[in-house]
Amino acid sequence: MSVSNDEETPRGDTSDMPLDPVELENLRVRQQWEECARDSRRASPNSKYERYEIPVDHMDGDRGTQINLFSFKRPHMRGLHCAWISFFLCFTIWFAPAPLLKEIGDTLNLTKAELWTSSITNDCTAIFTRILMGPVCDNYGARMPMAIVLVFSSIPTAMVGLVNSASQLALIRFFIGFAGSSFVMSQFWPSRMFSRQLAGTANGIVGGWGNLGGAWAQVFMGTILFPAFRDYYGSKEKAWRTICIIPAAMAFVWGIILPFITDDAPMGNYSYMKKKGTMDRIFFTTSLRSGATRNTWILFVQYASCFGVELVMNNASVLYYNARFGLDTDQAAAIGFAYGSMNIFARGLGGLLSDKLNTKMGMRGRLALQTFFLIMEGLLIVLFSFMQTLPAAITTMCLFSIFTQAAEGAIYGVVPYISKLYTGAVAGFVGSGGNVGSVVYGLFFRSFEYDVAFLVMGSIVIASSFLTMFINIPCHAGLIWGEDNHAVIQARERYLRRREMARQQDEGVTANTDGNGEENTSPDENED
Repeated sequence: MSVSNDEETPRGDTSDMPLDPVELENLRVRQQWEECARDSRRASPNSKYERYEIPVDHMDGDRGTQINLFSFKRPHMRGLHCAWISFFLCFTIWFAPAPLLKEIGDTLNLTKAELWTSSITNDCTAIFTRILMGPVCDNYGARMPMAIVLVFSSIPTAMVGLVNSASQLALIRFFIGFAGSSFVMSQFWPSRMFSRQLAGTANGIVGGWGNLGGAWAQVFMGTILFPAFRDYYGSKEKAWRTICIIPAAMAFVWGIILPFITDDAPMGNYSYMKKKGTMDRIFFTTSLRSGATRNTWILFVQYASCFGVELVMNNASVLYYNARFGLDTDQAAAIGFAYGSMNIFARGLGGLLSDKLNTKMGMRGRLALQTFFLIMEGLLIVLFSFMQTLPAAITTMCLFSIFTQAAEGAIYGVVPYISKLYTGAVAGFVGSGGNVGSVVYGLFFRSFEYDVAFLVMGSIVIASSFLTMFINIPCHAGLIWGEDNHAVIQARERYLRRREMARQQDEGVTANTDGNGEENTSPDENED
């Protein structure tokens, strides 16, 4: 007699019963994590994307482990490119009036002290807004704050032509200074998109190419637009009163477009991630307090010694070459562009070398490199103060520019390690140090002769380099003492394994990451 299949099934066996929705979802998630272990470009289950163009670290919020500069695809590379383009435009409007200061001063009969007062107020704004923008980024991401700063700062930039006194110039540049807060978003954004092992390179590229906006402002405003509008109107005054509208319009339009074309993080925008429960709720005051550590304040001082120098040079270069060598505005602006143009490669190079030394020596390599860059920068600034001929001054200026910007890249290779949860707050505090440095150095240039101001500035930079020995990041080696702990070493090794897995997959070879063909992708591991 035949027995039915139902009769052969032991009582209580539910192998053929359908799974409930919760079990199905859990099964789907497990399968996705298994796929992530085999495919470094597979997105984590809670991401808005299914796959990424570049390999990622699934244990680190799908942060990228590779940079493909020639790609503009979302989310990683789109975020990186949008960050530097936005920062570039903010820097352009921030320093748009700088190459025109001589012409503004001649029209309004302003003194050297009054011109430098306007430059100091231009930097003062960013001191406070950078500190505030750090916790804002921790809570809301970099995308929307960047768009708001672009739109808001473009309005006073377009109004530069309305000034008629020293106080009005200082006031309008105070409001333009809000553009300086964009630096925090520009450094927070790549830190959300890419692994900390790539922090130096990613932050260096964005910071360097964005800072190039300061150099571009020199040549765009002083060498291209000003002569063209002067010849068109037949009046220097009409030229400088008109041309700031052009960069302001560019920044305004980009600020409107930006929120619709990019993401806050690899898994999506912060609103999406909060809805999915994939990010912690961060309180503004907690973020602000947690970012202000001893390590942060040391980097604050050291960043004042490199980015502060760059900012003051954006304001000083045209005035210096006007006064020292008797050059016209368009000639002096072209030389000022040479200083800032080192950002094309120098800051990114500093970050890249920091990442390379990190893979070999850990945090000690990063700290040693930034110390070296600061010492070389300071020595070359001191040398610059003694230059008597134009060719020697330009050559020395370009050399100290390289080390200045390389130091900036190296310092922001360290910043993401200070606090993983409150990276925005740390970036804001350290970034504001650059503006404090610019204000302090600006007071030197306002009060002293140029050679004395450069000599004092270079000496301060050299002294700041020795503070590196007091940086002590938990679980990481210091400059002189301490060693990386096991979790930190494991994190570096995992990063290298993921890079190798991606390379082998590109070559059509199955990666073997732990001897069994799979890698532990538990999202709960924290190398800190």
